[in-house]
Amino acid sequence: MRRAVLALSVTTGLLTAGVAYAVPPVVPSTPVTTPFKSANVTHVGTIPLDGVAVSMEVRKVGKQVRAFVSGAGGLSIYDATDPKAPELLGHLPVYDWENEDIAVSKDGRTAVLTEFEGTVYLHVVDVSDPRLPHITGSIVPGGAHTVTCADDACHYLYGSEGQTYDISDRAHPKELPAAQSWGVLAGTPGKPLSGHNVHQDAQGYFISDTSPLVVFRQVDHDPLRLRRVTTGAISKDTNYQHNNIRTRAEQYRPRPAGASLGGPLRDGELLLGEGESNFTGTCDAGSGAFSTWSMAGFDRGVPMKQLDVLRPVSGTYANGDPAVNGLGCSGHWFTERDAKDGSVLVAAAWYEHGTRFLKVDPRTGTIRQVGFFQPVRGATSEAFLMPSKTGDVVWSIDYHSGIDILTFDESKDLEPTVAQTDASWMAKLKVVDTWASLMRQVCRAGAGSTADHAALHRAVVRTGTASFPQLAALGR
Repeated sequence: MRRAVLALSVTTGLLTAGVAYAVPPVVPSTPVTTPFKSANVTHVGTIPLDGVAVSMEVRKVGKQVRAFVSGAGGLSIYDATDPKAPELLGHLPVYDWENEDIAVSKDGRTAVLTEFEGTVYLHVVDVSDPRLPHITGSIVPGGAHTVTCADDACHYLYGSEGQTYDISDRAHPKELPAAQSWGVLAGTPGKPLSGHNVHQDAQGYFISDTSPLVVFRQVDHDPLRLRRVTTGAISKDTNYQHNNIRTRAEQYRPRPAGASLGGPLRDGELLLGEGESNFTGTCDAGSGAFSTWSMAGFDRGVPMKQLDVLRPVSGTYANGDPAVNGLGCSGHWFTERDAKDGSVLVAAAWYEHGTRFLKVDPRTGTIRQVGFFQPVRGATSEAFLMPSKTGDVVWSIDYHSGIDILTFDESKDLEPTVAQTDASWMAKLKVVDTWASLMRQVCRAGAGSTADHAALHRAVVRTGTASFPQLAALGR
């Protein structure tokens, strides 16, 4: 989520770390209401502890898979070795609205929390002991909307607006001068950039979610020596560029010199991207859409180009469609992996439209929808395909319900028809999601008074939508 004005009243007390604590195991609860879902999706259960949940990352530490879940009430760390039966290892209670893309070092020892507007704070968190996570250093005021570790140890960070941070001294993180920022070093347009995210692929290339998208890489693995490789202009009206993943990057082999760039895409030449149009009540031709890009010849400087787009099916104001989209008719964070049939399986968050399962042809970039999960109440921020030995398990990170644990069955005979997927986008037409509507008011209220914020908080409590104590912080 980006570009809306943050309305939450922040005090110095809310910016300091609370006392971390270890907690007993968590058992996913049975959903109170039956969600709208396709036959190939099973709802295992819900962990409401982390509502309002926003983002997550996974790291393998020894034999343990750890999930780092960031939400408005702080940072939770789970043992997700069995993603259908996770154990909550520890929790750091700290005001954290909204850490939209938590950054975690490769070794799982350091996490970084940032704030929605990118102006209030950046926290460095020691998570080496998941039972007792604690903040070691902060930049206050300051920060970026999102940050990405620029090296495996996470000694440097790249910020969404072109910043570079040095956090090698965990107690004293600092933003580097503009001349050392990745935005300047990569020769990207705009200072500061109007960007949302930076993603590093398996071959070490970084791709920025800016307009245009920019591909760059480090020289000799030095975060402060960069070379711009190519760019990609948005051509299919996918709105504000939100996030991206280059599929099968580790399998990429450059085409021989002089070889044609035509024909089917090869492994590592397909980019998946998401546009965002948050706080839009209705779906239209300009809504943030999921898209595919050709990267054929990118390492020769050939510009990337958009191939295919998936947009939601929309109703009209008269039939109630705006009530579905309190947070916007838009996609959000997604993850991917190779599907059993040779395609690319994508689990994508879509706010009030829930989690959408897509399959993408790796040779043409053609997109088709193959499943969906839509909670009756909620707005999904991220859909994360979990490491699992027992099939496809997805953690659906939701602003209302917390964590919905899903399984997905790739069997062809369970796929919904086109008519069913079209209808699924409007499954909640007659459902007025009070939670989403109130959250929209909170975020759009701008620099309102403390009394305004308190009134919104009372409304949330009165409607019974508060699912975790951190909501108290939202009204302060």
